[in-house]
Amino acid sequence: MKTVAIIAEYNPFHKGHIYHLEKALELTGADYSIAIMGGNFLQRGQAAMWDKYTRATMCLTSALDLVIELPFPYATGSARDFSMGAVSLLNKLNSVDYLCFGAETSDIDALQHIASILTEEPSEYKIHLKNCLAEGMSYPVAREKAIISYTTKKEYSDIISSPNNILAIEYICALKNLNSSIKPIVVERKDAAYHDSTLHQNISSATAIRHFFDTIYAESTKNIELSKLKNSLSEDVFSIIQKNHGIISPIFSDMLTPILQSKLISHGDLSVICDMSNEIANKLNSFDLCNSYSDIIKALKTKDITHSRIARSLIHLLLNYTDDDRKDFIKNGYAFYANILGFKKNSSKLIKLLHDNSDIPLITKKADFEKYILELSDIKKIQAKKMWQLDTEATKLFNCLIYNTYGQKHYNDYNIPLPII
Repeated sequence: MKTVAIIAEYNPFHKGHIYHLEKALELTGADYSIAIMGGNFLQRGQAAMWDKYTRATMCLTSALDLVIELPFPYATGSARDFSMGAVSLLNKLNSVDYLCFGAETSDIDALQHIASILTEEPSEYKIHLKNCLAEGMSYPVAREKAIISYTTKKEYSDIISSPNNILAIEYICALKNLNSSIKPIVVERKDAAYHDSTLHQNISSATAIRHFFDTIYAESTKNIELSKLKNSLSEDVFSIIQKNHGIISPIFSDMLTPILQSKLISHGDLSVICDMSNEIANKLNSFDLCNSYSDIIKALKTKDITHSRIARSLIHLLLNYTDDDRKDFIKNGYAFYANILGFKKNSSKLIKLLHDNSDIPLITKKADFEKYILELSDIKKIQAKKMWQLDTEATKLFNCLIYNTYGQKHYNDYNIPLPII
């Protein structure tokens, strides 16, 4: 029995994701597919538009068999933390044969070569990197320039500068760092580009779909023509979005404004927060709080501090996720459990395979979390409980946004009926 895994956010799950999944199954011949999916807050530091269980339901309507949550520290982490957290979790399941990811290129050899440089860090490459950082470049830009200088391959510029390619490279780096037996498989993106904000007749990017809702939100328009999304989504996903629209979704990061304002008034040392540089902390301490969440991020952005880094630091501030927490999780092996967000009825063989082989517990009944982690003696229980606290508090925070916006009390991690399709 072969299994293929996909790491994604599915915000939302659209036809491009269906294409990716179908190609993953075709290329690998896998019998089962697993998604490691970001939760209610995502890698670019924003709130998901739809809660994690709704998004899990979306992708289970297609060929995916099982959805596992990527824990909050990695779902909202840098590309490296995002990748290492997800790949570590997959590796500890001891049942995954392939990791299939999308990229702007199908050149797996180039991706492997770049990943080898980043994991091995030859001395000449490190000199180039140090020089670029000394010139004031942000780390992602400095790394790109250093790789091109080291390899003298100008064609790598387009590869390294693409967000999807960056994640693809980081996935391969993670597999190499963990000496994992999971085989990387690349699927070249089709039609819409990653940052394409235009809706297309067939495959539109998640960015374009979110942009559709962002525009409505910015214009305070209540009458929204959801039918414009029909070509970009499967019938099942469109039905889910339509059913929940204006009741519990969509959610926008600017809805975090009053919560952030309150946190900044009462918080102590900001510099202890994960991703919060001293420069960001100092600016926040003297910042005019009568601004929106997104305006605060824009005002804090500098040449060497990216928008995503600032957004992530603010999400981490809201849940008091510190740099010490991050280091502790990494030191103790990244992954401590697999929190199931939903699965197919006919995936019992897959669930049994994972239960029999996994080094970490599979969490189905959330109220029994402590019982699950006690069953395996090798689990780092202190770190597992802290990570679980962050995951469940992220859900509470997200539910506050739903309530404050739509007046609905939504399910939390302990009382939600687990999606089974």
